[in-house]
Formats: sequence, structure tokens, C-alpha cells
Amino acid sequence: MGSIRIPNFPAFCHPDFDLQTNPHCHAVSLAAEKWALATPLFLDAEEEGRLPGARPGLLAALCFPTCDASQLLAITQYLIVLMHWMDRPRSLYADEEAFDPIWAKYFRPTMRREWQKRFQRHLAAFRLGRALTAQDAAQGIVPDLESYIDVRRDACGVKMLLDFVVYAGGLNVPQHIYEHPSLRRLRQGAADIIAWATDVAAYARRPHSGNIIAVLMHERRYTAQAAAHFAGNLVKDTITNFLTNETSLPHFGDRDDDVRAYVQGLRDCIVGALHWLYETDRYFGETAEDVRSSGWVFLS
Repeated sequence: MGSIRIPNFPAFCHPDFDLQTNPHCHAVSLAAEKWALATPLFLDAEEEGRLPGARPGLLAALCFPTCDASQLLAITQYLIVLMHWMDRPRSLYADEEAFDPIWAKYFRPTMRREWQKRFQRHLAAFRLGRALTAQDAAQGIVPDLESYIDVRRDACGVKMLLDFVVYAGGLNVPQHIYEHPSLRRLRQGAADIIAWATDVAAYARRPHSGNIIAVLMHERRYTAQAAAHFAGNLVKDTITNFLTNETSLPHFGDRDDDVRAYVQGLRDCIVGALHWLYETDRYFGETAEDVRSSGWVFLS
């Protein structure tokens, strides 16, 4: 068993990002866990045991601190399904129906058609990304860094998390504004920050699985420590670029308030996700506080 020292990712957000928690967090977390346990043939016994410590409700509450309880419940239920799909790859299609009631109850009746199409595209890209990642792993293929980053944006599910910014804020961001280069850069930056930081955290639990550290070790012949340091710098630099890009955001006329709220939502997702890495037991177990303070992680 070895060890590496990883960056303090929440420190990268200080002082430019404000961490907030949705006041409905506790009640919604309990309700979502009750829903998951009551859904037949959904989670197996091992997943049921891990669910409270995974704290998907807290992830939702940190990323979407201002939405109402119903919206937070929908997002939390979806995050539970997403974690199930990621932990049980064969369930991606077998348990597709687990998401259908959430979609029908919360998203289809309330969201514009263009948002629904976008989310479904991201969901399809997530499934394809997971399939490609599994295929590479089965064949012993380690992709190059550029290819890995492109697939990882889809395979980690972060694009769908960011889709919820519009839902949680009740925002109207038309497609032509959504696709504006300034917003696209901010959105891609947010996705990469969350994906790469999660990769570094996940390496402690599964050091031999495909993630950015393993890719860097293979492509550049880095040690695990050097790869973790490089990945940490990527996250830090991308946060800096995000802030720079934010300052050059143009005005969008009568949709300007929605766009500013959307960018704030991206900010909330960044700072919320990076703090959640140390609050869930998915990555560091009971040593999360030690990892947060010292950075040292013992590899499995």
C-alpha cells in the first residue's frame, strides 16, 4: 500500500467562490434515501448500505443552494440513480426505468423542449462514454490525455449536473445563448474542474482504474505523485481561466439576468462539488478530514 499527497481542492476556490448549503438538505436527503430503498430491484444490499455515507443529498444541496425542496429532491433522486449507474455499469440500460418516473414527474412537465433534448443528448453521451471507458479497460487500452479528457466530460455525468443549473434556477437561457462561445468556455471549464478533481479523489479508492492520474502515468511516465500534482495544477489553472473568462462575459439584453444567474449556478456547482469530495465517504472513507488537512491519501 502506497500513498500520495493530493491538493486541497476547496482551497483553490478561496476567496473567489462562496460555499452555500440548501436549507432543505436534511429533509430532502432523508426523503430521497427512503425513495431509493423503497424502489424494488434498484439498489443491491451493498449499495443500500453505502447510500447514507455517499451523501448525494448533500452534493445536490451544495451545488444548488437556492432551489426549492421539490427541485432538490428531483436532483438528489437523479444523483442516486447516476451513482448506481456508475457503480454498477451493467445497470446503465437494465435499470433505465429507474429514472423514468423522476423524468416524468419533475422534468418533462416543467422544462422547455430544448432543455429536455439537451439533457437527453447528455444522457446518451454519458452512456456512450461509460461504454467506451469500459471497453478500453477490458482491452487494457490507456487513452492519450486529450482523448481521455474529451470522453471523460461525458462519462462522469457532469454535463447533466450542469444541466440542472437551468432547472434549479428556473432560468430561460435560449439555445443560441447557451451555445455562445463565452458560455461554452465557462461550462466546459466547470465540467473539467469537477471531473478532474473527482478523478484525483477517486484514484485513492481505485488506483488501477482509468482516470486522469493513470493516463498521465502511462502517457508521460509520471509517478502517481507527479501525476496527482500535475492534475491538481490543471484544476487550479482551469479555475483561474474560469474567473478570467467570466470577466469577459458579454451582455445578453433581456436575458442578461438569466445568464448571470446561470454563471452563478456554474460557480455553485464548482465549489459545491469540490467540497463534497471531502464530505462523502465514496473516496476517502473515514479519513476525509485527515485528507482535507494534510492531503495524504493511502492507496487501496
